[in-house]
Amino acid sequence: MVDSAGQVAAICGDIRSEGAFAFDTEFVMEDRYESDLCLIQLASRDTVAIIDPFLGLDISEVWALVADENVATVVHAGQEDLAICVQHSGAVPRAVFDVQIAAGLVGHDYPISLQKLVHALLGIRLHKSKTLTDWRRRPLSRAQVGYGAEDVCYLLEIHRRLRAALEKRGRTAWAREEFERYEDIAFYRMAEEEKIARIKGTGALTGQQLAVVHEVLAWRDETARRLNRPPRAVLKDHLLVEIARHRVTTPDEIRDLRGINIRMADIRALCGIVQKALALPADQWPKVKKSDAGSTDQTILVSLLTAIARSYCQEHDLSYNVTATNRSIRELLKYRVKGNSSDRQAPYLLTGWRRDSVGRLLDDVLAGRKTMRVDTQRGKPILRIENGE
Repeated sequence: MVDSAGQVAAICGDIRSEGAFAFDTEFVMEDRYESDLCLIQLASRDTVAIIDPFLGLDISEVWALVADENVATVVHAGQEDLAICVQHSGAVPRAVFDVQIAAGLVGHDYPISLQKLVHALLGIRLHKSKTLTDWRRRPLSRAQVGYGAEDVCYLLEIHRRLRAALEKRGRTAWAREEFERYEDIAFYRMAEEEKIARIKGTGALTGQQLAVVHEVLAWRDETARRLNRPPRAVLKDHLLVEIARHRVTTPDEIRDLRGINIRMADIRALCGIVQKALALPADQWPKVKKSDAGSTDQTILVSLLTAIARSYCQEHDLSYNVTATNRSIRELLKYRVKGNSSDRQAPYLLTGWRRDSVGRLLDDVLAGRKTMRVDTQRGKPILRIENGE
């Protein structure tokens, strides 16, 4: 347990000299606008350090380590933990190695829990019994401290083994390409279009109604920040969509909605936001995206391409979930159906390492350069891909 600034400096100095460390955090975000950082866990070659942020220690050196391009930060499913670093320091992480992603690139399931990964690679069983513990409560129990330590104490050995596995398969560059996303500040800030798309019911709204959603989302976020509450606690998604769909503009109409739990002053402010959105000219409305469901024929083709991709991944020790998605396969199909032109951006599956693996294969199938047949092996059907005529 780290309880002094001197200890923080000592462990960070050791880590910097070693050039790699394991990193994890425990936080609570259910009832706050921003996550409450409750614990920081670090592991060097010989030491596991548990830092309690509630002690008021200066932990800027920890954030500096995460942002140091000369020090590898080893995490497991680390987006939220690294987002904590961005939240507290504004610094973008560098030299990240995510063992969950790396495992998927050498044949393990993705996503895979730390518990399963430790057992698969080290033969050690973790006893994860504190997943719902209240990390804000003090003093911390021995069980909580043990849980926190287990989250990092095996990561450096897993990192070493996965690096060797990646090098053996010639996939080190693939992993590096995947980890680069952590160095993009946009990775931690959801685009407005994505925020709207994630709200159930917005797919059926008109451009003007989407303009209302856009403006109310901004108001909700600002209000949540001021009140230090989760945005959905200020205004639930289905109420937001209801207000946009019916163009609700009066306090009485909003107050009558079941589930509204904000002050009258905020209700009046919300009405003003809706009125402002409705007054926007059409050229300022968000674009209405066409449904990507496709025809029955397209659905069949997507299913076929998915089967080919899954077969390829199984044969080449790759997790399908790391390599492709239903959306990326639809995107590739749409790209080829509409024809390749210099002014169109290449789809996700035709970029980077995916292009050189499953992407090129799927593209060859669509172009007729590859064909398929079903073979049998040990009494089981096997999908075979062969050169076309």
